[in-house]
Amino acid sequence: MYNRIASNRRRTVFIIFLFIVFIAALGFAVGYFIDYRYGINSGYSILLMVFALLIAVIMSFSSYYWSDKLVLSLTGAVPMTREENPREYYMVEGLSIAAGLPMPKIYILEEQGMNAFATGRNPQNSVIALTRGIMHNLDDDELKGVIAHELSHIKNHDILLQTIIVVLVGMVTIISNIFLRSMFFSGGRRSSRRESGSGGLISIVFLAIGLVLILLSPLIALLIRFAVSRQREYLADANGALITRYPAGLANALRKMSAFSEVRAANNATEHIFIVSPFGKNSKVAFSGLFNSHPPIRERIRRLEEMSLGIGLKSESVINEEIKDGV
Repeated sequence: MYNRIASNRRRTVFIIFLFIVFIAALGFAVGYFIDYRYGINSGYSILLMVFALLIAVIMSFSSYYWSDKLVLSLTGAVPMTREENPREYYMVEGLSIAAGLPMPKIYILEEQGMNAFATGRNPQNSVIALTRGIMHNLDDDELKGVIAHELSHIKNHDILLQTIIVVLVGMVTIISNIFLRSMFFSGGRRSSRRESGSGGLISIVFLAIGLVLILLSPLIALLIRFAVSRQREYLADANGALITRYPAGLANALRKMSAFSEVRAANNATEHIFIVSPFGKNSKVAFSGLFNSHPPIRERIRRLEEMSLGIGLKSESVINEEIKDGV
């Protein structure tokens, strides 16, 4: 279990490092192209990029600061009270103590699909939301596994990490857009290097690589964002299993949720915060390994099964029977 957690953390750090290197390469490519084509000082273009980046940072961190209110408003979640839902309330309270976290606010989504999410800018301002379906159809061990997973997101500051990644993606998109606009709508004389032919073959090769990088940069940035999101889900699974000391609980819960996870109030902007895809059977299957914000459920279950050493796992027939009785 500890090895899995360490591995997931290393992968996340490595992916973020690649993202930073990618942005540096993109900046170099834009500067090189501007110098090659226009033969002017690129300070003006850099100033525009910095200005656009500042706007992206301000907007992203504003969204981060108000993330809990925005998400709760979008999903229509309502506060949970201890008197009406003592089972879930005391589970969250006990697991928060075990995780060393302050008690988060708890909300309910009036949805029959089995799903959950966590949000909030820090552990002191965190929220956990559970659908009505997940509360009714999971047993105590399974529900504890789900809650521990969401508490792990809070403990790992995944909301902050996602905000940073969104800022980086926004930065890449802005740089790419500025470049394309300047390319198609701006004039300017060609560089003296190009006129004299002194650039040579190496300059042309660099230029071609840079153009490909710039044109594909928004797509590449999006793929990196999804890769980080998937690694954080693996990490939250492992940390959640560590909190409950019972990996089979979350593994069994994921088996049930894989069949009935749809949340009607979810959209593309909120998909990544749920424990499993809220689109259920409507999820796109094409290129799901690249363009999915969640790892494959089968792989998540397999990893949890390895951690459990086979203890407490329910068979497919038992899971199907429980789903049939409960849904």
